[in-house]
Amino acid sequence: MERRAFRIGDRLVDGGELLERGMLLLSSALAVVLPILDTNFSETTDDILLHDVSLLGAATYLLLLTYAVGFFGVFTRSMREHMRFIDLAGLIMVAVAVSRAVYMIGWVHLPVTAGEGGFAVVPLAGFHLSYGSVPLFFLLFGSIWQLRRSWRG
Repeated sequence: MERRAFRIGDRLVDGGELLERGMLLLSSALAVVLPILDTNFSETTDDILLHDVSLLGAATYLLLLTYAVGFFGVFTRSMREHMRFIDLAGLIMVAVAVSRAVYMIGWVHLPVTAGEGGFAVVPLAGFHLSYGSVPLFFLLFGSIWQLRRSWRG
């Protein structure tokens, strides 16, 4: 499939790549701003954001910075040879964010009680994925797709 390229000033920009990287930048901004988990324990409701200190802290903004560099790198010819490493850094940041969210569901906030025979009973009824998890998972799959394209091309 041939991609459409257009001129911005004196630079020739690939429209499809600009759209893909723009969607990844938008998804990273939404993943940082929106809550990814919703907790409901004993009449207490709390939203867990990606930039909470217990989850990733200030390193979350590196995710947004990485995809912003990837988006604006489309306009610079000298960034072409570094784009695959920028895509790899974005994928690593997203994988860490998703694994930390899964870790929070599995180990940090769940009360463990002893059941019959000494087995641990972990109630999962208090955790729900929030609407911020959709851009995070879209970002995970989109960055895998983008990394695959940048290493092949």
